[in-house]
Amino acid sequence: MLKPLLLTLAIAITSLSAQAETAPDFSLDLHNASSLQQLSEHNYVYVDFWASWCGPCRYSFPFMNKLQAELGDDGLVVIAVNVDVDPKDAKPFLQQHPAEFAIHYDPSGDIATAFAVRGMPSSYLIHKGEILTKHVGFRKSKQDQMFAEIASYLKPQ
Repeated sequence: MLKPLLLTLAIAITSLSAQAETAPDFSLDLHNASSLQQLSEHNYVYVDFWASWCGPCRYSFPFMNKLQAELGDDGLVVIAVNVDVDPKDAKPFLQQHPAEFAIHYDPSGDIATAFAVRGMPSSYLIHKGEILTKHVGFRKSKQDQMFAEIASYLKPQ
């Protein structure tokens, strides 16, 4: 009795992982695109949610600078979505941790809610409106692995 149940469960898990998850759309003005959906039609978009009070975010910014610098010519666009209620709170953070990528503000939290963000930072790799990967949190020890994962979508082996 247990074997058929495990097989059914394995099939269900495989089906779930095979189904693409659609990324919530939001308005922006970047690279001649007026929305995330439009931008992701021709680019891979790394969307990262962050806040000025987020400790790990200060380590994710150099990582995102590296992503943009090294993979931008391969079609990657990095967008960091700030969720501070007052966007002015982001200014000191950005002075200490300069961004060489696009910053988008979400003071209402509507975009973060649509993405069901569970922690800071949270990142999503999106292409053609579909979420390809997502990560909650940021660990410096995992950044090489994350970089390789993202690069593998842009430069398939």
